[in-house]
Amino acid sequence: MRPEFSVIIPVHNKLPHLERSVFSVLNQTYPHFELLLVDDASTDGSSEKLLEFDDSRIQLLRRDTPGPGGYAARNAGIQHATKKWVCFLDADDEWTPDVMETLARIVQEDAEVEILSWGWLKVKGNSRKPDPYSLKYKDEKIKQFTLTDFFNGPQPMWTGGISMKKELITIAGGFPETGFKRGGDMDTWIRCLWQSKKNLRITKPMTSYYLDSVNMVTKAVERDVAYSFSSSIQNIQQSTTDKRLKKAIRYFQNRRIYKILTEKVDGGKSIDYSLLFKMNLSLSFYYMCLKLHVKKLLIETRLRKPQL
Repeated sequence: MRPEFSVIIPVHNKLPHLERSVFSVLNQTYPHFELLLVDDASTDGSSEKLLEFDDSRIQLLRRDTPGPGGYAARNAGIQHATKKWVCFLDADDEWTPDVMETLARIVQEDAEVEILSWGWLKVKGNSRKPDPYSLKYKDEKIKQFTLTDFFNGPQPMWTGGISMKKELITIAGGFPETGFKRGGDMDTWIRCLWQSKKNLRITKPMTSYYLDSVNMVTKAVERDVAYSFSSSIQNIQQSTTDKRLKKAIRYFQNRRIYKILTEKVDGGKSIDYSLLFKMNLSLSFYYMCLKLHVKKLLIETRLRKPQL
């Protein structure tokens, strides 16, 4: 039986980018899909623009109140999806034409797979850089991964490059509509991986992630540690007997805190010790702590250096 896909695009004030994202789905070489466009109470003309797309595969949904991160909008799309597989794309990003053809071939060959993810390009101006996972495993076309791999990194999943069975994400609870201004998608992937039996990563980049788009959550909302210490992760830590998984979670949490602290130091701020001491005590803690203080010292030394 041929696989069919429901593609979900949440839209909140993304007018300049809508044609790029929507047509990248409508122009897929594989025709067996539906496209759910979820207008998340846009006010910039996006609502009117969405009405202009004339294609029988489109289902247009409307929400009256926008939700943080587009999480509630994605849930609305999942609830209305009629196909076995769901995919997600942000309204300012873009797929290559062969995304669903590639997914369909793998699904037909492997009946056990429940999550498929693929590589992406970070695009800014003329720069197009593959994601770290694609670079690390560039010699492997397809690679199986687990929740432990997710925590250890590099990141094998991202919202614009993922497809999974609708049943799986429904069982996992969908996207969190409260409690997260940012990082709710990562919390969702963690819960889905905890439930899934087999996950495959296509190394080839097939999504363009535009870093210079308008109204980006990643620009408007600061990073925090919410999803790194979420109830989802706490439940996994309490439930699992897998020592490798527990170690990977602690490393993941430390790495997240280190990234936030590094950004603050690079921005000229002091080290936030209340956040630093949320790290788990391990070799990675001592290494990251040392590295952070050396970075801070070098920045301060450079600032004090007299101009010649």
